[in-house]
Amino acid sequence: MTNIMNMKPLLLCVLIALAATLGCQRRSSESQTVTDKPQTVKVYSEAELNRLILPGMTTADVTNKFGSASAVNIMGNWILLTYMFSFEDSQKSDPHMIGFGIDIKEGRVVRWSPVTGMTGATVQGGESQGTFDEQPFSIYLAADNSVTNIVSIVESQGSADASRLKMSPDLTFKAKVFAGDSGSGRPGEQSVILVVSDQDASKLKDLTEDSFGKRLIIVCHNKVIAAPAISSPLGSKQILFTVKDPTVLDALRGN
Repeated sequence: MTNIMNMKPLLLCVLIALAATLGCQRRSSESQTVTDKPQTVKVYSEAELNRLILPGMTTADVTNKFGSASAVNIMGNWILLTYMFSFEDSQKSDPHMIGFGIDIKEGRVVRWSPVTGMTGATVQGGESQGTFDEQPFSIYLAADNSVTNIVSIVESQGSADASRLKMSPDLTFKAKVFAGDSGSGRPGEQSVILVVSDQDASKLKDLTEDSFGKRLIIVCHNKVIAAPAISSPLGSKQILFTVKDPTVLDALRGN
């Protein structure tokens, strides 16, 4: 009887250790499905994604269906998984939806949203430059000659001093930043994705809804980092554009 009683604590310890080991293995297996590099997938329509991505799905369900993904921590226990359409296939579909993101909370899908691109920007899977902490941004619409001159400077030099802007911004917000190789073959050129809040996404849509063809001046840390053309209303939580001056990303690392 004494031997049996002495075995019970030992058995309990063995069971606890086994459970901990299995739990670690399970977490390790799930963690391998999320990387810092965007997964390139085939093109899906919004209707298809509405059927494939359902609230309550686990992270494992998502990665089993679409593969690994870049993961950006939005806040607390919220992360955003990003998938980009392959460059060749995205040219055959709606040019304004070039990928999609999935909001995950506590390991479960909350919703998905499209990635909106401007002026043909693309990002190549597997060529990640990484993610950055939340950064402040200001947005201006190119509506007068002074802004038009800045567009020319950005086109030729890759960036410009924002002190040249003698007006108030049309919109200010903070956004998480992901950067990756643009796939254009031009040295130093990067694709940047801004991950914005729902509220700011709605404001961006209102700002760009009737501004087709106009330039959007994007400012971060007192520098104009891009001036993409508006090709459609920007109603997505993820906005993609091209940065020609890679040193602007170095500035983001230091803030």
